[in-house]
Amino acid sequence: MEDFFLNIVYKNKTVKFRVANPEAPLGTLLTNLRHAIGNDGKLIFDFPSIDSTGAPLDYFFAKEDSAVHELRVMRPRIGNAEQTLADYNVQNGDTVSLIPDPFPG
Repeated sequence: MEDFFLNIVYKNKTVKFRVANPEAPLGTLLTNLRHAIGNDGKLIFDFPSIDSTGAPLDYFFAKEDSAVHELRVMRPRIGNAEQTLADYNVQNGDTVSLIPDPFPG
């Protein structure tokens, strides 16, 4: 099986990230990314768990809708169904953004 890479953009930083299992649920991919360590031994991305107001943060992937040039949030679940990259037509080599989403505590 060919390696699957995503270009992940977060806070003006783009990282080419190898996805071990592109068919994994988005929630699993986010968890793996949160703990991913780069070649320097440090976390690839800094994921604050709270925002500047103290609200807890969740994170989502988002992909640009080329028709309207807006980011579309890729929800990890719709109803009881776990969503995957394929559900959002994300292909090998695509660019996705990582966006923080404060949720009311």
